[in-house]
Amino acid sequence: MALRIEQQRFSLVPISAVVGVSVLVMAVLQALPGVGQDALRYDRDAILAGEYYRLLSGHFVHLGWSHFALNMAGLLLGTWLFGADRSPAWWITATVVSAAACGLGLLAWSPDVRWCVGLSGVLHGLMIVGFGGWALAGDRWALVLLAVVVGKMTWEQIGGTMPWEAAMSAGRVVTDAHVWGAVGGAAWLAADTARRLLRPRV
Repeated sequence: MALRIEQQRFSLVPISAVVGVSVLVMAVLQALPGVGQDALRYDRDAILAGEYYRLLSGHFVHLGWSHFALNMAGLLLGTWLFGADRSPAWWITATVVSAAACGLGLLAWSPDVRWCVGLSGVLHGLMIVGFGGWALAGDRWALVLLAVVVGKMTWEQIGGTMPWEAAMSAGRVVTDAHVWGAVGGAAWLAADTARRLLRPRV
């Protein structure tokens, strides 16, 4: 029997409000002087020295305004595509899990990454969650889209950064962040799916 998880639809308005506030907060962070952004970025040495908040905060500051705009475009597109699939609280949790997995993954398994900033790792986690949710609901095209995302990350690990990414982000792309964010998204989706399958049916 094929696994099929029915999805309840939600209003897009609440999650759009949450995303709007988040974009505004990240714009304020982007406007901080360099020393303020440096205090928030993922910094391996600082984290190992006890500044653990950087495991999360580093995802919400960016290299520059073009990097910021690129990630905000991805966030808004993802909201439009997936926002009504789950509740705002569910999406907030998925975001935190993806961000934490990304930071911890970099810390534990990507020692060459000394510092990084940006939301792209989290966005890859949310893409896995969004397309994965569609696939579990029976959308076969979602499997193709999931394969595209996984194929992109595989290419990045084997062949290097996509040609357009570095130019649009105005800096070196930390492709390991995409992988660890996606791992976090997959873990969250798997845990939520198991919970929904195992909960008592009334």
